[in-house]
Amino acid sequence: MPARAIPKRDAEQPLPFTGDSVNDGDFAPDLNTAEHGGQTPPLTRSTRSHSITAQTLSGSYSRNPIRSFAHQTSHSFADTPQYASQGVRERSSQLASYALDAEEYQDRPHRHSFADTDTDTASGRHAGLLSEYSGGRASPDSAWADTIDEDSEPETPETVIGPDHHDSAFFSPSPRRGNDAQSRDARRASTRSKVPPVVVQDTERTPLLPVPRLSRLDSQSNKHNQASDHVRKRRPASTLPARVRETLATGREHLAHLGRSVVNPKNYTRGVVVAHALGSLQMVSAVFLGLLLNLLDALSYGYILFPLGAPIFSQTGPDGISIFFVSCIVSQLCYSLGLSSFRGGVGSEMIEVVPFFHKMAYSIMEQMEGEPPEAVIATTIVSYCLSSILTGLIFLALGAFKLGNLVSFFPRHILIGCIGGVGFFLVVTGIEVSARLGGSLNYDLETLHKLLSADTWYLWSLPLFLAISIMILQRMVKSPFVLPVFFVLIFATFYTIVKGIFHMDLEIVRDAGWIFEQPEAGVKFYRFYSYFKFGSIDGAALASTIPTMFALSFFGIIHVPINVPALGAAVKEDNLDVNRELIAHGISNTLSGFVGSIQNYLVYANSVMFIDNGGDSRTAGLLLAAATAAIWIAGPAMIGYIPICLVGALIFLLGIDLMKEALWDTFGKCHKLEYLTILAIVLIMGIHDFVVGILVGIVLACVSYVVQSSRHPAIRASYTGVVAESTVRRPRADGRYLNKVRGQIRVIKLGGFLFFGTIVSVEDYMRSLINEDHFEKQPVSFIIVDFTHVTDVDFSSSEGFQRINRIVSRKKVKMIISGVSFASPVGRALQNVGLLDEADDDEGCAPPQVFEDLNTALESCENEMLEVFHKHCNSSASKRQQTTPPMSINGTNGTQQIATGGSPTSYGASSLNPAFASPRRGARLVAARSTARETNHDSLSLPDSSSQDAAPSSQSAPSRWRNFAQPLRIILQTFEDVSTRNEDFWHVVAPYFERKEYLAGAVLYSRGDDPDGFYILEKGRFRAEYELDQGSFFEVILPGTTCGELPFFSETDRTGTVAVENDSVAWLLTRDKFNELEKKDQAVAMELLKVGFKLTKERMDAITSYVLVTAS
Repeated sequence: MPARAIPKRDAEQPLPFTGDSVNDGDFAPDLNTAEHGGQTPPLTRSTRSHSITAQTLSGSYSRNPIRSFAHQTSHSFADTPQYASQGVRERSSQLASYALDAEEYQDRPHRHSFADTDTDTASGRHAGLLSEYSGGRASPDSAWADTIDEDSEPETPETVIGPDHHDSAFFSPSPRRGNDAQSRDARRASTRSKVPPVVVQDTERTPLLPVPRLSRLDSQSNKHNQASDHVRKRRPASTLPARVRETLATGREHLAHLGRSVVNPKNYTRGVVVAHALGSLQMVSAVFLGLLLNLLDALSYGYILFPLGAPIFSQTGPDGISIFFVSCIVSQLCYSLGLSSFRGGVGSEMIEVVPFFHKMAYSIMEQMEGEPPEAVIATTIVSYCLSSILTGLIFLALGAFKLGNLVSFFPRHILIGCIGGVGFFLVVTGIEVSARLGGSLNYDLETLHKLLSADTWYLWSLPLFLAISIMILQRMVKSPFVLPVFFVLIFATFYTIVKGIFHMDLEIVRDAGWIFEQPEAGVKFYRFYSYFKFGSIDGAALASTIPTMFALSFFGIIHVPINVPALGAAVKEDNLDVNRELIAHGISNTLSGFVGSIQNYLVYANSVMFIDNGGDSRTAGLLLAAATAAIWIAGPAMIGYIPICLVGALIFLLGIDLMKEALWDTFGKCHKLEYLTILAIVLIMGIHDFVVGILVGIVLACVSYVVQSSRHPAIRASYTGVVAESTVRRPRADGRYLNKVRGQIRVIKLGGFLFFGTIVSVEDYMRSLINEDHFEKQPVSFIIVDFTHVTDVDFSSSEGFQRINRIVSRKKVKMIISGVSFASPVGRALQNVGLLDEADDDEGCAPPQVFEDLNTALESCENEMLEVFHKHCNSSASKRQQTTPPMSINGTNGTQQIATGGSPTSYGASSLNPAFASPRRGARLVAARSTARETNHDSLSLPDSSSQDAAPSSQSAPSRWRNFAQPLRIILQTFEDVSTRNEDFWHVVAPYFERKEYLAGAVLYSRGDDPDGFYILEKGRFRAEYELDQGSFFEVILPGTTCGELPFFSETDRTGTVAVENDSVAWLLTRDKFNELEKKDQAVAMELLKVGFKLTKERMDAITSYVLVTAS
């Protein structure tokens, strides 16, 4: 088939098995010379330049030692390192030519490699540049900047790769120069066109007048314009003022809608009035339920807003209730007026912050010891309000910058521990309130004797019993009315027993500790505003509470991203925006702080009960706010009639429920370290300090993460070269040799984030590969560390790889890095520690070679092993005497097969022979000897370098096929291991092959083409690329191998695209010639078919193995 010339590929190329296109600039951003046609960049890794100034500076640094190694963490590098893959493809082609006896072996320019020698010399460390081995086109993995001139010619169906062939960037032709103007005009015309043409596939069902496509402007009706304007108006704003204005505008819209509904006469018809009346009754019941919940919460948690055990705050219980009501009113108005997406959302005080308030109050009392009580109370209540304002500002910032999901990154078990700490505090507070302790609960024997005394134990035991009873009842009866009905019954039962049965005076009951003390006469509902005496505020004491304020704010903001999505799922609210809810909470908390109240939030449990009972409207929310305001204005006189056991039961109920969530529900469900972290947070927060508990929890979470991550192995998989081989198609002799020595290659695939906790296991594993016991069983010459699945490495890991490189270098093992981009975080981290810099002479450690992918790294290692094979064949041929080889004692002839699995001494090799100085080198030379024997390159005896009587020959001995003419010679070399037929059989097929010469850049065939030929490559290099839905990969086809056999013999479409990388010579068997062969000699055609399928099976095994290795 005619070859189609294509332009030389650009810098962009697909990575194997990824389908992603990468640019050479991603790997080496400084390769400007290659892009602008400058000098060819060096084919080896660039090393650090050592100028006189640099040597002087380095000497000065060595004379002045640095006290800390931390000063060296910012390691600079002068030149951008280069990939070691440059020139690998060219060397692969030359090695294949040596295997086919097409060229005389020429040793490559020396590069430092422990695979070549076991003696480290200075000349090996300072290696030269690789020479250009062929005059053909450069490898696709090279950075050469040659261009292929292309003559302008008319495009025909035979020369154009159609759009149906989804070829990679390597095979995509560039636009013709002659058609640039036409293409530009076509683009302008398509840009100016308002109405695109209608393409109709004519069938018997096609209408005669198809519906035309309208232009974008004509297709928009007024209704669509209104819808788009509405969507555009609802688009979230980007700045904080704009988002606040948007939220306020939403509230104004709801107010305007309410006003229109009031004045609309259609809303006053009989049916509407009846429907509204029924709805109002249900709404009233919901409002009553919400008011009852607010009242119970106020009596439970608002009453303990200040530490009542301290003498200064002993009379502030009613004020705490008033502050609680103000916070509820402000939040309810904000949410019901449109700031929140939930129409029936219930706002209330954030009761979880009460422990932090007590911490702040005690801190201020300690700082202001000896000051008047008015100053202490003023400073305390101002700190409460400032904490609310701070919480509101944080809410606003999170909503404005759309950080609603930020809290999701915080460890869940720390949050659960904090919740358990709050539960512990509430249980302790319930004991303090119920037992009427004079101060805080102290963990000593005196307090224990007090709690167990005859006149106290029943005061706190009864509320605890009631709390446990309601928890059991809630598990048995699934109804939202259980809680309010239960506490109403407690209230009714208490007064039935006290007044109806025993007719006791309330003062006696109050003195016995069953009812709260009666507030002072004349206490107004707004008395707490009289505490704001700004002139008496102590600034230093106020400043000391700032850390607690931030801890309180942190604990407050974690509720919204958790409660809001849960509430949305419970009430089936689909149009939910967490950032909008954050702004609503920010406004409500900020306003609450400015009006003298505390934090508030959207309560999940109260909102669900309120909405389920008919409160799913903003009107119901406004009525709830009005009813709460009425209770607030009624004053705190009701407190003197509330049973303490009722309030204590509520406090115990919430405390036990929170501790159950933290300690019981997580038992056995989380990791042991995480559970210990939760337990430590609960105990520290409940017994010692809340802020310290959170900090300890964060530290323990970090330790837990490090320990758990360290246990997860960073090594995804480890393979020997027997399993992991490159996709290069090599000649048969090279393949046989590599099959015997591939075990000296070790591939280690790493994954995830490598840090100081995981690098230890990597280092231990690589040490185990080179220890004495393992090294004797399986010598290792190359260790390829694949970073394809590594996301990032920290400084400790980068230093660890530098240490690992020194360790393996001492054992003459070469470490190679693959799958690293120099522009990625992994590549930069390895450069920053100097891992890729050329080592000094006194260190004796070469830097590891770096390859773009694992396939190229494996190809490079195989090439270095083949160097030993061909060097041995060349030296053996030059030293072989032209005499008959000696016969063995047992009478066997010189063509006897020798196994290669044993030690070198089993073949008569002396341990003093330099060729067997190490197990690795000896195994490679034995494999080379046996492989050369199989191809008739060597005699039975191994040449001894110490013998002086061997007369060298100027020419190498001929191989078994050297005297055959082409194409019979290449056919025999290609089919030698897959067919038992000899030259007498295969000479029949030789005339059917046609010699073809291809220039670099030609395309033999593309994916989807008809299989009109079967190729045997004699000289040059092909590249086959496969584009699949799962990704793409490529193969390198060297002389002595085939391509296109499977589609040709199976008569199916081409599965890949094959292009010529270097000027090549191939032998082509066309379809017509094969049909002619089948007619004249059926046996030869059948044997050729079997050979093709055997070769395909070998390639499929290699490709499948590589795919699985790469994906692992």
